[in-house]
Amino acid sequence: MGRESKKCCKVSVVIPVYNADKYIGQMLESVLRQSFREIEVICVNDGSEDDSVKIIKRFMSRDSRIALLEQPNRNAGAARNRGLKKAGGEYVVFWDADDRFDRKALELMVQKMQRKQADICVCGVCEFMRDGKVYETDGYLKTGLIPDKEPFNKYDICETIFGFASNVVWNKMFRRRFLTDNHLCFQEIRQANDTAFVMKALYRADRIVCVDKYLAFYRTDHADSLTGNSSKTLFCPYESYLFTLQELYQEPEFPLVRRSFRNKAVKGMFRALNIQTSFDAYKELYQFLKQEGLENLGLAECKKEDMEEEWMYMDLERIKTVSAEEFLFYKAKERMSDRDQLKYTLRRVRRRLAPLLALNSGLKGMKGFLAR
Repeated sequence: MGRESKKCCKVSVVIPVYNADKYIGQMLESVLRQSFREIEVICVNDGSEDDSVKIIKRFMSRDSRIALLEQPNRNAGAARNRGLKKAGGEYVVFWDADDRFDRKALELMVQKMQRKQADICVCGVCEFMRDGKVYETDGYLKTGLIPDKEPFNKYDICETIFGFASNVVWNKMFRRRFLTDNHLCFQEIRQANDTAFVMKALYRADRIVCVDKYLAFYRTDHADSLTGNSSKTLFCPYESYLFTLQELYQEPEFPLVRRSFRNKAVKGMFRALNIQTSFDAYKELYQFLKQEGLENLGLAECKKEDMEEEWMYMDLERIKTVSAEEFLFYKAKERMSDRDQLKYTLRRVRRRLAPLLALNSGLKGMKGFLAR
């Protein structure tokens, strides 16, 4: 690609960068190959100690749409806030340095935002690994929870406004004026800094739209990621939900979305337990949640009818009475049972399909014989 001159900026792409020299080149190629060209790319170096800056500057020499901001290591939330202040686009996305995006990601999301005059656009996500395998997942955009009307907002899906999409920021596009008018910024903690940002945005938005396509590709086997080092940021997920609750609690219509918040927070706390990389960390977080964390989040008082799924209520009740060791043993047995049930179901499906597969094989053989 030759050097490209800076054009009118419609979308600001903000990328926090910390020790990402293994991935930042692929990421910038993914951005610069976007079919939508009216962009600015704001890389915020968060005190990297590797060759990330060198790689970014190499890309800057061939494309003037890329800008570099530098700061001492603070965290991705602080870097995103700095990038947002610098952004001049009508729309803004916050993409991570180790992910990839479909070539038409910006184009399709901008088109939807413009057509519907939206505040937020959410897209689907695939997960990928170092070996190149890609997996489709509905965990980031649950289309079954989206209303028939579009755009929509919290009044249309008050009980699932926080549940139809994940709290990650990188599969969403925002109207920049919407963010600035609502004084939305990222919580400056090491992990889960986008929880409050995304949930407050979904609460405040008047017009939300979705692109039901897999446009973002999330790297799942990055050992140096914050998720991969979750035991070093043990209480960040809890702190993010507590901060979000404190912020939303001041909103006059918070009762309208209280059930949705509780369900999101319950899943968030169980996920925080599941991603721990040591039992000591798991036990410390478990005991904290049992002693005060769940109560602080308003989750200790949840009733069965408050929860979207029965297991959530059952696990909340179990935490109140059993130790971390007992809870972990119970969950392991439960997963083994689920795995055995899945194997049994697959065997039944294979048995039922066997006659059809045999018939299909016979037809193929006959077709080949007749073709001779």
